[in-house]
Amino acid sequence: MDFVTTPSVAWILPFVIGFLLARGIYRKPYDTTPAPQRTDITDAQIEAEVRAKRLVEAIRLYRQRSGCSLKEAKSAVEAMARQIHPHG
Repeated sequence: MDFVTTPSVAWILPFVIGFLLARGIYRKPYDTTPAPQRTDITDAQIEAEVRAKRLVEAIRLYRQRSGCSLKEAKSAVEAMARQIHPHG
């Protein structure tokens, strides 16, 4: 190591080590408990949102009703949208 790189390495190395240690200490675990399902939401309400082309709202309602993941709800609502609007 020459004189130019020594100060930067002496400063960056402790910073990176401290960052990695803090990230490991303060990392919060993911909440994997499923959300409670709402039985007051009907298929007709979700279908009305799809017909109005409000897919985000339809996905939100689908997730609240079924308690499934975002990916599953998005797939289900998109499939419903393809049936209702077959040509786009």
